[in-house]
Amino acid sequence: MRLSDLNTGETGVVVRVGGQGNFRKRLIEMGFIPGKKVTAVMNAPLKDPIEYEVLGYKVSLRREEASLIEISSEEEFNSGKPGAIRVALVGNPNCGKTSLFNMASGSHEHVGNYSGVTVDAKEGSFIWKGRRLIFVDLPGTYSLSAFSPEERFVRENLMENVPDVVINVVDASNLERNLYLTTQVKDMNLKVVMALNMYDELKKRGDRIDTKWLGRLLGMPVCPTVCRTGEGVPELLDTILEVADGPSSGEPVSVDRIIAGDDSEEIEKRYQFIHDALSKTYVRHIEPVGEKSWTEKIDAVVTNKWAAFPVFLLILYVIFQATFSLGEYPMNWIDWLVGKFGGLVGNLMKEGWLKDLLVDGIIAGVGSVLVFLPNILILYCFLSIMEDTGYMARAAFIMDKLMHRIGLHGKSFIPMVMGFGCNVPAIMATRAIESRKSRLITIAIIPFMSCAGRLPIFVLLAGAFFPRHSALALLAIYFIGVALAVLSALILSRFVKDDDLPFVMELPPYRVPTGKAVWRHTWEKGRQYLEKMATTILIGSVVIWCLGYFPRSGKDAEYQQEHSYIGQVGKAVAPALDPLGFDWKMDISLLSGVVAKELVVSTLGVMYASDAPEDPDNTQLQSALVSKVSLPAAVAFMLFILLYFPCIATFVAIKNETGKWKWAIAVCAYTMIVAWLCAFAGFHITALLI
Repeated sequence: MRLSDLNTGETGVVVRVGGQGNFRKRLIEMGFIPGKKVTAVMNAPLKDPIEYEVLGYKVSLRREEASLIEISSEEEFNSGKPGAIRVALVGNPNCGKTSLFNMASGSHEHVGNYSGVTVDAKEGSFIWKGRRLIFVDLPGTYSLSAFSPEERFVRENLMENVPDVVINVVDASNLERNLYLTTQVKDMNLKVVMALNMYDELKKRGDRIDTKWLGRLLGMPVCPTVCRTGEGVPELLDTILEVADGPSSGEPVSVDRIIAGDDSEEIEKRYQFIHDALSKTYVRHIEPVGEKSWTEKIDAVVTNKWAAFPVFLLILYVIFQATFSLGEYPMNWIDWLVGKFGGLVGNLMKEGWLKDLLVDGIIAGVGSVLVFLPNILILYCFLSIMEDTGYMARAAFIMDKLMHRIGLHGKSFIPMVMGFGCNVPAIMATRAIESRKSRLITIAIIPFMSCAGRLPIFVLLAGAFFPRHSALALLAIYFIGVALAVLSALILSRFVKDDDLPFVMELPPYRVPTGKAVWRHTWEKGRQYLEKMATTILIGSVVIWCLGYFPRSGKDAEYQQEHSYIGQVGKAVAPALDPLGFDWKMDISLLSGVVAKELVVSTLGVMYASDAPEDPDNTQLQSALVSKVSLPAAVAFMLFILLYFPCIATFVAIKNETGKWKWAIAVCAYTMIVAWLCAFAGFHITALLI
């Protein structure tokens, strides 16, 4: 609990004062000492600042400053278990830090096997032996220098919000490199516990390590763990309680003092200390000459000069083929159930607007999107496997030269691939790119990566208009997006100037992902999809239905839609989209897609609800589209959906990550122009070919 959480008249006991340096010292000098009672006296008229009573006198603090002071109730303090213990997780990328966070706190953060997945701090709290532990999962970083945004974030968090305990998660299979960060964290005079993670891999290789002696040399307890399975985690949590309640290690030292002068000579001294400590505590098993590890054997194929790109293309094709072939059966089952449910509701209700709203608006709209849930789950399952095994880092490795030629960094490829899942976290993942130029260009081209929100549209149209070659059609549409992203990067690189930085990225060993981790990640994305259906898509479907239902004309359904409010809107924008072969119903779906791309399918489901002929080979909506839309128009529609204005969430993410509205507006305008031109070309080229 924070001091700022106290209501007027309430009293708490100071447990810990956060902050850094002179600011923290000033708070303590004013009487905010652990064990002292503090009462909230009153708030200013604008709720800030707040007046408190401590040591018998009144003092005013801003709410932001008061939030740095942790308090507890008198009962908790007197019981000897005051307040929560704030624990910061610090470690290199791929060390298993997020696995520990998930295992201990029960949070469902995704674990990715490449640098840059964790781009922000995640918090999770739980009770362990009567004490509340608050775990803060900080981004993976190799040092506390200011080289990357992630490193700056970790520095600021440790300096401005000093944790009670730091868990330094260390990869046991790569000790010498990992321990460099350990020495920097320890020099900050923080209470540190080392989680020597992936200890099973160390033992499997036949290596031996004296953890107690290593702990004495480093000045911290060392706990062997296997966070993937939970082995050693209970012992680690017990150690955290002991260290938190133990004596202070002194006033925290600013990381700036540690880094200042930390030149190449000082860095060499740190590594020499690490080398000396390991020489006394660590015995490495000597591999037989010529014997290769599994990682080396796999890399010999997937990073081979001739095989790398065919393997990558084959993997993508398998993913898309599985998305169709495996997803076809549950998709048809769900479509059948939606149809039967709509028919049942229609039979039970009396004629009227409420029946039309439920059947044609909600069930038809939401049901048309729900049908594609299996395809979404399959896509995310494969992406999760690619990330967790470590293959995604290899994809960035083999693509670096191409990325560099178009003015990007090899690391740009990772957010681009993440964009196939969702553009928003992909844009956030660009924080791992040190080069400002590469980061801005990558943000600008990510909207061309076909996100999972577009997948239902492409599955719908590819299955309807290319029934025998659905996977190839889907693969083609994805590659068109990638090709235009590459072309756009070439153009933008001529205008965005900045110094290039070297391509430095860890290639982690291959690891077999656990079924639990893959399922958890897949289900989390599926749950988000369902939540969107229960909120955005449901509301959008109702709005679209209402605009199409009113004003009432008393004539047939076709006339009613055409002369409704939504028909008037569709006809207003029709002149701009008529050259692409779209009818006014398709125009409306494009407008709704600005909110969320899934709404395109929902809108089509509402607009074409009464136009579906019987077709055992297609869903109801697919049958309606095939009967009403030409093949050239369908091709143009797919291209326009692929390239035009990203959803509102992506628009906001671009603004937040670049810090400028003009960059977000420029990206949206550019994507609209590209979408129109490509759709126009696609419509006329297809018309000539058929």
